[in-house]
Amino acid sequence: MTEESKLAFQANKSANIIKNLCDLYGLSLQEATDIYYQSDTSELIEEGIADLHCRSDKYLASIIWEEHKELQKE
Repeated sequence: MTEESKLAFQANKSANIIKNLCDLYGLSLQEATDIYYQSDTSELIEEGIADLHCRSDKYLASIIWEEHKELQKE
């Protein structure tokens, strides 16, 4: 995989997760984007840690949402 195709894959993955956050939790695009990029999980996905990029977009959206809810409790 070239560096360019890797970046394209990551951008598409991020966009799909953000779309799932909108669809699953009724968020605006801005809210979902902020939640995604503020999450630790997004950093792990983009760094290719633990093969999270292999998980479904819906699953990753739910993980990021749970992480967001936990941060709201603190």
